[in-house]
Amino acid sequence: MLTDNTIRGSANCKYPSEMYGKSIVGMGPKDFHCSSLEIAEGPRDVQISWGGTAVFTCKVRDPSAAIFWMKDEKMLKPDNKKYKLMENGTLMIQNTIETDDGYYECMAKSSDEEVKSRPARMIVLGQEYSTQGYGAPRLVSVPSSISVAPGERQVTLRCQALGVPQPAIKWAKNGIELPSSYKHHYESDGSLTIRDIDAGDSGSYLCEAVNANGRVSADANIIIKAAPVFTIQPDNANTQIGGTVKLECVAAGTPPPEITWFRNEVPVRNGGRIYIAPDGNLLEIRDAKESDSGTYVCEARNEMGMREVSASVTVKNLSFKPAKLVYKPYNIEAIVGSTIEMPCKATGDPRPGITWQKDGATMQRTGRFKISLSGNLYIYKVAPEDQGRYECTAINDHGRDTASGYLTIKNLQDPTTTGTGSITNSIDSQFIKIAFAEASEEVDRAINKTIDNIIHNEGTHNPAELFRIIRYPDAPARELARAAEVYERTLVNIRKQVEKGRMMVNSTKDFDYKEVLSPEHLELIARLSGCMTHRLSRNCTDMCFHSKYRSIDGTCNNLQHPTWGASLTSFRRVLKPIYEDGFAKPVGWDKGRKYYGYPKPSSRLVSTTLISTKKISYDPESTHMVMQWGQFLDHDLDHATPSVSSESWDGIDCKKSCDYAAPCYPMDVPPGDPRVTNRRCIDFVRSSAICGSGMTSVFFDSLQPREQINQLTSYIDASQVYGFSEELARELRDLNSDGGRLKEGAIFPGRKPLLPYSSSAVMDCRRNLSESTLNCFLAGDIRANEQVGLVAMHTVWMREHNRLAKELKHLNPQWDADTLYFEARKIVGAAVQHITFQQWLPNVLGKKGMEMFGKYAGYNPNLNPSISNVFATAALRFGHTMINPVLQRLNWDFTPIREGHLPLSKAFFSPWRIVEEGGIDPLLRGLFTVAAKIKKPTENLNTELTEHLFQTAHAVALDLAAMNIHRSRDHGIPGYIEFRKFCNMTPVDSFDDLRGEITDGEVRRKLQELYGHPGNIDVFVGGILEDQVDGAKIGPLFRCLLIEQFQRLRDGDRFYYEHPSVFKPEQLVQIKQYSFARVLCDNGDNITRINRDVFKLPELQGGFVSCEEIPKVELKFWSECCTDCRYSGQLNTISRLNARRNRRHLGEGEVFTNASIPQYDEVKVLKTRIMDMEKDMEKMKSNLKKMNKLVKELQKKSMIM
Repeated sequence: MLTDNTIRGSANCKYPSEMYGKSIVGMGPKDFHCSSLEIAEGPRDVQISWGGTAVFTCKVRDPSAAIFWMKDEKMLKPDNKKYKLMENGTLMIQNTIETDDGYYECMAKSSDEEVKSRPARMIVLGQEYSTQGYGAPRLVSVPSSISVAPGERQVTLRCQALGVPQPAIKWAKNGIELPSSYKHHYESDGSLTIRDIDAGDSGSYLCEAVNANGRVSADANIIIKAAPVFTIQPDNANTQIGGTVKLECVAAGTPPPEITWFRNEVPVRNGGRIYIAPDGNLLEIRDAKESDSGTYVCEARNEMGMREVSASVTVKNLSFKPAKLVYKPYNIEAIVGSTIEMPCKATGDPRPGITWQKDGATMQRTGRFKISLSGNLYIYKVAPEDQGRYECTAINDHGRDTASGYLTIKNLQDPTTTGTGSITNSIDSQFIKIAFAEASEEVDRAINKTIDNIIHNEGTHNPAELFRIIRYPDAPARELARAAEVYERTLVNIRKQVEKGRMMVNSTKDFDYKEVLSPEHLELIARLSGCMTHRLSRNCTDMCFHSKYRSIDGTCNNLQHPTWGASLTSFRRVLKPIYEDGFAKPVGWDKGRKYYGYPKPSSRLVSTTLISTKKISYDPESTHMVMQWGQFLDHDLDHATPSVSSESWDGIDCKKSCDYAAPCYPMDVPPGDPRVTNRRCIDFVRSSAICGSGMTSVFFDSLQPREQINQLTSYIDASQVYGFSEELARELRDLNSDGGRLKEGAIFPGRKPLLPYSSSAVMDCRRNLSESTLNCFLAGDIRANEQVGLVAMHTVWMREHNRLAKELKHLNPQWDADTLYFEARKIVGAAVQHITFQQWLPNVLGKKGMEMFGKYAGYNPNLNPSISNVFATAALRFGHTMINPVLQRLNWDFTPIREGHLPLSKAFFSPWRIVEEGGIDPLLRGLFTVAAKIKKPTENLNTELTEHLFQTAHAVALDLAAMNIHRSRDHGIPGYIEFRKFCNMTPVDSFDDLRGEITDGEVRRKLQELYGHPGNIDVFVGGILEDQVDGAKIGPLFRCLLIEQFQRLRDGDRFYYEHPSVFKPEQLVQIKQYSFARVLCDNGDNITRINRDVFKLPELQGGFVSCEEIPKVELKFWSECCTDCRYSGQLNTISRLNARRNRRHLGEGEVFTNASIPQYDEVKVLKTRIMDMEKDMEKMKSNLKKMNKLVKELQKKSMIM
């Protein structure tokens, strides 16, 4: 609410271009250099022959500004005939001599400010360089910038030169020479004519005149007029009466479009409670009333066209509140045949949905069970089998609340009694009910608080919160993790009750759940928590689909073991875990525990002593793209689901406490830490467990160690592009078209579509509103926004899918949207596999490693491809050693962009930089041009990762190396020496025995100082510190573990691209033409030159080549040949296959196969085709009439204007 003395204001910046449309609310002090007076193009250094003519350019955005020129900081006199100032601000210096040497700068002045360009130096070569006084080239006609509309027939840039001998004129566009052709035609006088104007003709054109005595040049821009395109669209808004609504709408176009707002088709006027920014980019409704509700349309219009976008505004009395039960069920006794009511009513906004469960099974409104609109449960004609626990759950977007009551039917035996009526143990079943109810409430409270902090915290996030946000599990994963947490917490509560003496049981000294809980009790807890119903088994009988395409969630790849490699399943173990209690407690939890006679050192201490490095060296062979592909691939393979709560079940906030209280498992900060001096720990939260492991395994007949959940599919299937669940896959698809495409985001002039913005509040990754108000991008993996290089990779592959879908639709117009989507997805998945196995992996494993990896010998259905825990938590993290502290960003000419290179600490959680700082091309060029960091014995992870990770102002940055070590301990991963044994490496009894793999003596000394015994070394630490071998980027241990996993990913995948049944032979030939260089050429904004192998430095392969020289994938082999295409693409399209799969009552006589397609003779087929063509012609005639009518209307309007 505003007080009487409060002053509010709103403003948007117009200049410079990188700040265009930015709200004052989203700006910081560094941004307040906005000025309408700005030099758009300043003079450039020039070297010219004696007697020649020099031209300096000065273009100012404000046409009313006065332009002056200075030489060596002194104003040039306007009456000096040597200097000619042209109308467009260009300075021409004729008959140059040595005294004209110097620095020239342009100054623009307006009524209240002035601005200067950078000084440009002119060097005049002596007279001896010229055969005669006027022999050097001089331009007598220079090109001028021009704006043209696409579709115009041609445009000519004038350029004429004189000199002795007559100069030759060459033209270049954006620094690339343009040979004379039909498209770019050289006129006899040297002018350039560009024909058939299209959007690609936009750019900077340079005319250069050259002869034996020198050279001179001038440039001009061709600006292609473009219809408006929205770069920021208004979001639907909900507010309460008296609140404020802000709708933001920004459009790009040439000329800049004018923004107009409409409400319910009536123009919105500025004034009173309504504020519209001068440029129209912001509509603000203050002190909102219910009458302000409606549909608001933002219209962008320029001479090239009009676009509009709408948003719905709802104003009502509301406040966003999590679901809360106001009436809860309670314990009830009833007699057979009676009717009972169990109350359940909830409040919240939005209004919560209410569900009921009986003993863990969801109830429906059927038969004797009715659920009222308010949520109360009615049971009519109560029967003996109705006895049990009834749980009411209220859920909305902001939380959940659960309560339960027990229905007892009189004169029935207690459910915990045996058939003879004796008690299986002396525990009172009431305590189990209490323990479960408390556990459910504790877990839900912690989850609700975490969700509230993530969704509703609009302030600056600290590094740990940012790390949590981008990894927070989605709803299905949360439910799976919650079930295990509730089950585990129930057992903990029971143990507390026993230890407090509230349960009189004859238990042994060492607590054993089996002594106090009967199988019936355990089954009840499992059902109540949801552990028994976390996932339905998948039906893999529909071979029409599963023989041709992958499922989205990875199920049914292996038809004998349908869940192998599927999403939301547990990681695979290479070696048994070493939890401190044998099944759940992480390594190092008991601080006094010793391993091989020594305690575990602090993860942070190991990082600062052995792993972190300020000094870096560059790899002599590999580009930074090796690292970036590795991260992109990792996000296709594994994502350990984090805990669903960031506070303990006892209410301890993991960010504020250094206690070990599940799920909090903080990293201790050692005394004398070089950076962290004000805290005893860095917060860390455990990964979630899957039901049936850890403490929840007591439900099963034997204890199973705690296993973590892999949220992703294990297969290399491009799940980071398409998602790992049906729900996410649908959200990513453009279902409004029939092209089988993925959703696209904003399109900026001269660029291709970006990723769509995420509408999910949980995806919010904004660090600071002063940097940008842009939200995260939406992609198949929630971590896509983690750093800008990763955003660029996701953008490229979204574009590649849509490029494929578009071309496949052209080749097969009869295919429906689902067929196009799945075929394009299949090709993209194969491309990612081919690039990984044939182009990236050899750079990682080296020549000998690839020999050990071996050739593909076919599909092995007995090989489990699931990702191993040690691969995900240690081995694949070798890529962290290749990360440079700076991401280089390069222009089309491979020079730094205007904004400069990007320190890694500023690259995290800043997807807005893609929008505002040059797009994806500069990042991609930096990745395939610049060398990666090389790992050396004392140069492992750079300090941007260990001292500045996700750093924000006044917050403790995270430490990636320490987190890697701590995560392995959380997952109970055995030590380095145990995995050496698995890989058949030499035995180790002392630190000197490591000298074959860790040759640096000082490193071994520090290892001994920290760990005391080699058996105590963490697997990540030992693997990282090994020397790289045989041209690989890793040591022998990680090479072994990577080979073990990648062999499974290849040989255990029924859809591996080289499997004979996946592609036709001619299609496989084309898949093998794929290279990441080709993908970047096709999907970058304007990448025209590239190294053939983007994983190798360009200088090692002859430098850059034109994209035209990179082999292309020919899709004509996917063209469907058919005799009568009226039927092709119909019976076997995916939508029809899915319809067939979902048909509930299909009789044997209803099976429809290709054999049942009616057969027509050839004459009848031809007649039908002719009729179809005639219909198409009629439609075309009708469309032409409509177009002619539209043209006439436009002509009339233009005459009026």
